[in-house]
Amino acid sequence: MSDSGVAAPPPSGVDRRTGGRRTLGNAVLLLVTRTVSRVVVLVTVIIAQRLGRAGYGEFQTAIVFSSLSSIVADLGLQVVFTREAARHRDRLGELLAVTLGARIPLAAASGVVLAGSVALLAPSLLPLVPSLYLLLVVMSFSTVLRSCFYATQEMRWEVIAIAGETAILLGVTLLAAVNHAPVHVYIDAYTASYGFTLLLGAVVVSRRYAPLRLAWRPDELRRLLRSGLPFALAFALSTLYFRIDLVILQALHDFRQAGDYGAANKFLDGLGFVPQAVMSAVYPALSIAFTQGAAAVRPLYLRVYRLLALVGMPASVLCVALAPAIVADTHTLPTAVPSLRVLGGTAFFLFVVNSFVFTLGAMDRQLTFAALAGASVVVNVGLNLVLIPLFPFDQGPVACAWATVVTEAVLFLAGLLLLSRYLGGLPWVRPLVPVALSGAAMAAVAWPLRDAAQPLAVCVPVAVYCAAVVVTGALRPAELRPVLAAVRGRLGR
Repeated sequence: MSDSGVAAPPPSGVDRRTGGRRTLGNAVLLLVTRTVSRVVVLVTVIIAQRLGRAGYGEFQTAIVFSSLSSIVADLGLQVVFTREAARHRDRLGELLAVTLGARIPLAAASGVVLAGSVALLAPSLLPLVPSLYLLLVVMSFSTVLRSCFYATQEMRWEVIAIAGETAILLGVTLLAAVNHAPVHVYIDAYTASYGFTLLLGAVVVSRRYAPLRLAWRPDELRRLLRSGLPFALAFALSTLYFRIDLVILQALHDFRQAGDYGAANKFLDGLGFVPQAVMSAVYPALSIAFTQGAAAVRPLYLRVYRLLALVGMPASVLCVALAPAIVADTHTLPTAVPSLRVLGGTAFFLFVVNSFVFTLGAMDRQLTFAALAGASVVVNVGLNLVLIPLFPFDQGPVACAWATVVTEAVLFLAGLLLLSRYLGGLPWVRPLVPVALSGAAMAAVAWPLRDAAQPLAVCVPVAVYCAAVVVTGALRPAELRPVLAAVRGRLGR
């Protein structure tokens, strides 16, 4: 039973096989687009390291405060809007108006939280608050509008949004580096990129889906908030888990070590957008499938579970092997490379755990998601407080990285147990055995080539991995045909 009552059945006349191919095509298309985007964002991260070790640490810490404050600006409404709009297409305009109307007071409250937390925990960053708040507001409204693309599963608009964001972010960051701009300009680069999506979303939504308007309907808003607040709690805890280690490190040591860890962790954050993009595309379909019961969710979920495992494994291997090339500025950020090599082990877990999180949300199990996120915070904070003092003073970032690896492993096991409870007995381990064997074959080639030219160090291990997944049966050629057909259909449209 949904928090909002009995959900409507899927639209009549929609063939389940066609819908499944459309969802799969969206997922793969977004996977490719997000991967290319993250490569470009990695370039901007390397460019931003020109701020110097302390300046880059300030930049990363400032983004943490913005991320935490953004939760107050949303309170889980975005994910609930996406789910409800996917289930009830005829109410998209009404739901959007209520969600946009709620954004205004929430944005004001998030500004208070942002300024207060910075003043209390990092007063030296107060001059950055105006830029951080502008970023927060633009991102808040743009994410609601782009949720319409996901709810209607018209992913071509999201692809355009990602391309525009990426180009603007790269361009502004390059200008900032060339002109030796201060920290706030690098923050403004992100604001400009989200501004593109805000404008695109406003045009597309108003012309294709519903007029843009604000509505204040207390009853409807309360209903959405009842569903959204558990998501907000879960997102707050998840963000706290992913960001609190950097704040702890800065408090116990200094901004320089925070900069090192931020550089390593930023790449992992970039990878995190890949499974999030895939699951965002699948989330509406999972939400609709759940109206027919858990049995309808299982086959779609298992496909995505295997897809994310297949992509997450080479991401982990390449992180570990190519960490020096990824960090680039190893002299300015001396402990970033060993930190990234440790964090690389979490990439696989990160990909698969994202499938747990989104599926629990689609099944109206947001309280379970919140409990899982809360447990991860407790484990991670405890490990950081124990490990950072135990490691040598200059190895604080490496201590944070090990705390993250252990926490992700615990989260992976806990997520398997919880989702098994709701979806029934599923073959969790069996699909991972050939993936693990393929990853081992890739690692055996990638490590000896770690100091080779980058094209060789990347292409040869990836080729070995692709061959291994076919030999081990991790991916059968017959399974590629519907994927290719789905992608061709998406591109054709």
